[in-house]
This record gives sequence, C-alpha cells and structure tokens, in this order.
Amino acid sequence: MAPIERDRRMTKSKLLPTSAPKPIPPEFMEKFKKHGWRRVEQIWGKSTVLAWRKAIGAKRMAAERKRYLKEEAAR
Repeated sequence: MAPIERDRRMTKSKLLPTSAPKPIPPEFMEKFKKHGWRRVEQIWGKSTVLAWRKAIGAKRMAAERKRYLKEEAAR
C-alpha cells in the first residue's frame, strides 16, 4: 500500500468524534419549542444540538414545536 493511501485513511479516522455526546438537559425541549433551532444552537452549539436531534428524533421535535406554535397562535 502506498504511503499516500495510508495517510488519507488516518486523516478520515481523525475526523470522528472522540467523546460521547452531552446528556440532554431537561429544559432543552422547552427552549426548542419556544425559540426554535437557531436559538438552541446558539445556546448549546450546533454539533451538540444535532446529536440531541438524532437521539430525540427530528420529526418528533418538529411536531412538538408545531403544536406549541399552534397553541400560542390560538391564545
């Protein structure tokens, strides 16, 4: 195997995360429902929020936000 190929494989492996995602704080979903994606990304960081979104489920999060906004509009 050529040295260039070995270096390329080593570079790819360095891009993988080396730590477990942070635990999801209890107030995360409430903040998300009230303020949306951009605000929670500002608070906790984009990569952390994306990991939590994967754990919770993007469709579930979107449905809860939509329901919250519909309830707020009805007030």
